[in-house]
Amino acid sequence: MGGKQLILFVVALSLALSGSSQSVLSLAAEAAVTVAQGAEPATLDAFQEISRSGYNVTLHIYDPLFMRSDDGKIVPMLATGYNIVDPTTWRITLRQGVIFHNGEPFDANAVKFTMDRGRLKESPENYLLSKIKEVRVLDPHTVEVGTDGSVPLLIFNLMLVGIVPPRYYQSNGASYVATHPVGTGPYIFKSWVKDDRITLEANPKYWGGVPKIQTLVFRLIPNSAARVAALRNHEVDVITDFPPDLIPSIAGDPDVEVATTTGTRSINIMLDTGSGALRDKRVRQALNYAVDKAAIVKNILRGLGTVEPTLVPASYLGFNSRLKPYPYDPARTKQLLAEAGYANGFDVVFQSPRGRYLADAEVSQAVVGYLKAVGVNAELKYFEWGNYVNMYFNHQLGPIFLIGSGSAALDASDALENISCDVWDSWYCNRGIQAMIDRAASTLDPDRRARLYREIQPLVLDEAPIIFMYTQNGVYGVNKRLNWKPRADETLWLAKAPVK
Repeated sequence: MGGKQLILFVVALSLALSGSSQSVLSLAAEAAVTVAQGAEPATLDAFQEISRSGYNVTLHIYDPLFMRSDDGKIVPMLATGYNIVDPTTWRITLRQGVIFHNGEPFDANAVKFTMDRGRLKESPENYLLSKIKEVRVLDPHTVEVGTDGSVPLLIFNLMLVGIVPPRYYQSNGASYVATHPVGTGPYIFKSWVKDDRITLEANPKYWGGVPKIQTLVFRLIPNSAARVAALRNHEVDVITDFPPDLIPSIAGDPDVEVATTTGTRSINIMLDTGSGALRDKRVRQALNYAVDKAAIVKNILRGLGTVEPTLVPASYLGFNSRLKPYPYDPARTKQLLAEAGYANGFDVVFQSPRGRYLADAEVSQAVVGYLKAVGVNAELKYFEWGNYVNMYFNHQLGPIFLIGSGSAALDASDALENISCDVWDSWYCNRGIQAMIDRAASTLDPDRRARLYREIQPLVLDEAPIIFMYTQNGVYGVNKRLNWKPRADETLWLAKAPVK
């Protein structure tokens, strides 16, 4: 081969290798997908993590027995089916041949261990499993769940409970599992750089088939504008809670888009009804009249929300369409405050997360402004989500704070949990209303249960244990290379999502 031919051959080979290398790099890049959320999990222990942003991470590590499909149907995961033996007995059959990431077999003992531990009073999952009286192992692939009375939402509650490996959990302890999770899910935990990112790798032995995305990263980006910038710069592929005021900034961008869903998450201002002025119903009603919720939805959320009369959204079973929200009426606020003995207002602390919900910081600022306009001097304090959710669970928030609540069951019982007696996530108790809630929650017939819930809500509206706000829409930013659509229930499920 002549010198000139050799040079041409080397150049051609170099170009070919360069093209091949670029192709390999391109494929490698496409095998990784990054999700940016405004909050990171407080823990990766399935028993302890109860927030939706945390669940979106842990769901990829731990399989539940059941979950919702993209079209809203209940589908089996680690379970293969169930039947109701009698009103207080559920028999659940389990998938065979499944193993945990550490090689431990999945079986009925793992389900019993998970449920028994989750229903302990000190467990954050207790609100999902507290009505379980006993879990019996019938054989390696069948469990029987006995409940304390009828629990019509049991299967819905089990969608939020990730199954853990008993031997691994007992050998290592909760504090170790919190940062070294092991489940049966489509992804295996790789690393967690606190306050930065969690990295997961596809489980090659996943019973549901190997995920198309090889590496799944969840990044913490609390600042909403920074999340948008990361999306536009192709640093991330999905962002949650896309700030409504920045939606026009990506108009015409060929690579990214905004995707929205109908709302199922209720955003409300909780009131500690056992604290100071908030003990008085007239004060609580006054605060509801003081806040212009419609203006907040229009101007801050840019219409991406719906003002609700109570804490039960329109998408839930049991919504009462006859009720009307408290109107914005500052004159009525001042009248009620004067009647309650607070003509000059009062001082109070208002707490809020920043970056967890859609425009939550801006909404909290607006509410504080409305309160100050009627003489209620609310001192606004922001908290990082991990600390905030721990304070929430330990009942350390208040007297006034912003929180969002959602329901896997889309049932009023979950929303009414926030005003129920003797539960960790409520700052209010009315025994008469509670008796009605208990009656509805134990009613198997959904139509009858809905009627009972509708009867409860006028009483709740009058009691005003919460500043009832709105249901936010789901608003996401998505890189168009990812073939994925958001779901109304806020579940980020990427195990089956392909990259274009």
